[in-house]
Amino acid sequence: MSSGSHSSTVGDVETGLHKAMTTEEYEKENEGASIEPVASILSNSPKHTNLEWDGPNDPDNPHNWSEVRRWYYTFVVALMCLVVTFGSSIYVSSAGGIEAEFGVSRVVAFLGLSVYLVGLAFGPAVAAPISESSGRNVVYYISIPISMLFTTGVGKAHNIGTVLVCRFFSGLFASPVLAVAGGSIMDMWPVHMVGLAMSGFCVAPFAGPVLGPVIGGFLETRKSWRWSMWVLLMFSGAVLPLIASLRETYKPIILKRRAIKRGLTLPPKLPPGEALKLLFTVTLIKPFIMLFTEPIVLVLSIYMAFIFAVLFGFFEAFPYVFITVYQFKSDYQGLTFLGTGAGLLFGTIFYIFMDRKYYSPALLQPIPPVAESRLLPGKVGAVALPIGLFWLAWTARPSVHWIVPILAGVPFGFALILLFFTVITYFSMCFPAIVTASALAANNMSRYLTSAAFPLFTIQMYNKMGIDWATSFYAFVALALMPVPWLLERYGARLRAASRSNKIARAAAAIDAEKS
Repeated sequence: MSSGSHSSTVGDVETGLHKAMTTEEYEKENEGASIEPVASILSNSPKHTNLEWDGPNDPDNPHNWSEVRRWYYTFVVALMCLVVTFGSSIYVSSAGGIEAEFGVSRVVAFLGLSVYLVGLAFGPAVAAPISESSGRNVVYYISIPISMLFTTGVGKAHNIGTVLVCRFFSGLFASPVLAVAGGSIMDMWPVHMVGLAMSGFCVAPFAGPVLGPVIGGFLETRKSWRWSMWVLLMFSGAVLPLIASLRETYKPIILKRRAIKRGLTLPPKLPPGEALKLLFTVTLIKPFIMLFTEPIVLVLSIYMAFIFAVLFGFFEAFPYVFITVYQFKSDYQGLTFLGTGAGLLFGTIFYIFMDRKYYSPALLQPIPPVAESRLLPGKVGAVALPIGLFWLAWTARPSVHWIVPILAGVPFGFALILLFFTVITYFSMCFPAIVTASALAANNMSRYLTSAAFPLFTIQMYNKMGIDWATSFYAFVALALMPVPWLLERYGARLRAASRSNKIARAAAAIDAEKS
């Protein structure tokens, strides 16, 4: 759920702590630091335009659509994200069949999962320029069909090389949906409803990885490994008519198209070189810079990368545990992920309760809430995560009924979704929108690149350390990371005040204000 575009952010909430300084104040504070060139780029962002709605009741404004239409749109983009992430995990059950048919090792077979995740990591950089210049819907129209072509290539492959290449490009072209979908939600819903809409929407990308092994396990044993690709194509194909029914939600594109119909003169565009520089900075360079220069981004990216890596490592570990210890048949091994799915659902309900009861009303107050006020769900998740991992580590044994380690997935899924919600909300309140996009992109890349590595050594780790100590190792890491929300509560305001990215954004705002 990351963004590749400055407008495709999960939250666009200002804390009130980042007031724009004048250029003179800024230069005095930073003693002539060479920030102005970057600030000039940011201040010339495409969002600065003279085109506006025809008043507060403009029917073309997505905020004025009926709730039925907005919830339908939310459902469709959520379904697209479910299909994309479903495509990652349904492959897992195919690994055994690929290993047998092509005569490769288990590790090589699992590379098909890893390269798909690498594609998900870098795809948002493809989505950003398209979304900015042509709108959200064009990304949806292009992304899913091209990904389906490469999925077909996997299903028709006659060697492992074709499988791996097609899996990478399938993930690469599917991932723009994940990058742009959050922006579509933000386009439609007022700020006090964003939490509810995003909470419901975010369940889908997590439900996909849970459903994949469940369905794929039955397909691999009763059909063949290729059927996992055919079912993925069926799911993707079923979404296409729904995509075709969507209207554009991105404000600059809606207003631009309307202005052309009315014969109006459009505001001048950025020079191509300047626009390319902006997009390249925001989507590729800035995320890497923030990852290594912003402590908030670095720490939370490490935290989420670890959790996602454990999740994708479990795609290999769970079958190993339940087949080795409980002699589960291959077609039933995917059902072991249902505990995690239940945890995701409970975590979402908990977050929605917090949002409707406390967070959304706070956004309507004259004084905006500070970012650290949103850390409570993360604290709950940070405590639940090691509990779930230790639970799994020391109950997966023949003397304990199999339902007990399956239920360990409940606190794990509960923690996963709560920490994810906390991170994206905290980022959105720590930084201005364009900086939030880069922070989320850094988080997205670190999550998927780390997740791509874990399945390649999980079985070796479990063989050498044993189920109890291998899972306990993860639990101890989770225990070490548990204080992060409390540390951010104490030091977060100080880190935000010292953030170089925020200083650049404030300078850009000041420059833009002076120009106007």
